Amino acid sequence: MRIGIAVDSCCDLPKDFIDEHNIVVMPITLRIGDLLVEDRRDPIETQAFYTKHLDKKSEDFAESIPYSVQQIEMLFLEKLVLDYDYVFCLTITSGRSAIYDHAMQASRTILTKYRDVRRDAGVPERFGLAVLSSRNMFAGQGVQAAEAVRLIRQGGTPSEIGSRLRHLVEMTHTYMVPADLFHIYKRASKKGDKSIGWGSYTLGSMLDVKPILHCHQDQTRPVDKVRGFETGVERLFTKAADRIRRGLEVPHICISYGGPLSDVARLPGYAELEKAASESNVAILLSPMSKTAAVNVGPGAVTLAFAAPGQPLH
Repeated sequence: MRIGIAVDSCCDLPKDFIDEHNIVVMPITLRIGDLLVEDRRDPIETQAFYTKHLDKKSEDFAESIPYSVQQIEMLFLEKLVLDYDYVFCLTITSGRSAIYDHAMQASRTILTKYRDVRRDAGVPERFGLAVLSSRNMFAGQGVQAAEAVRLIRQGGTPSEIGSRLRHLVEMTHTYMVPADLFHIYKRASKKGDKSIGWGSYTLGSMLDVKPILHCHQDQTRPVDKVRGFETGVERLFTKAADRIRRGLEVPHICISYGGPLSDVARLPGYAELEKAASESNVAILLSPMSKTAAVNVGPGAVTLAFAAPGQPLH
């Protein structure tokens, strides 16, 4: 059985990993004034985007536009129902984007129309589709998609993979350290979440206090505060290294960075994290932060995600 994976472009995974495993990316469009910019997870375009746009601090800097119901229907009925016999569609948490709702709506049309499409192409008619909210975002989405890849390569059935992913959704933890508080405050206030308030933004900007944010089961909240970005990153990497040594639910972690990836190895604590991962046979999937993620948490931010039970780092 040919099993495929579709994700939205908020899913932080390396481009070569996406290409190697034929992961289908549903682009998110960013509206910047009168300009429309597609986020297709192209590393060169993404780095150029950081440089060109993310130094602008205006109230209406960027609005994200997820793939529409009609675009998702077209993607599946013109391509995916022919390329695969079963597809897992993994999306960012529904609290951050409408793409999960769009995919759910589109799935009803796809599952009523695919038979004619496959029959006309001479493909056996049976096709299956599961739409799952990651209940997470950015690097956290990457953890789940990478596990789906691993299970497909092991020959897992759709039932086995679906059950495993639903279990994993509840155990995925994403931590974020912003380098600048402006973007994360503006996006949080617009979306009505409480990850950072006006007081924290103002005081944090004055005193260089950075929150460490935690996303888990659709909720994003601060779990720690530190003086300085590098201090926050070092604390995150050090605690993640300890969590790796204690054991994870899956043999990989995902890290994304809103800047040149060559800078990551020089961040404090990364060498210890890399050593712990190597000793524990845990892969580090390092990628540029998506354009969509970067307009939410700001340039230079770090996100790190893994799957583990309980309250892993705090």
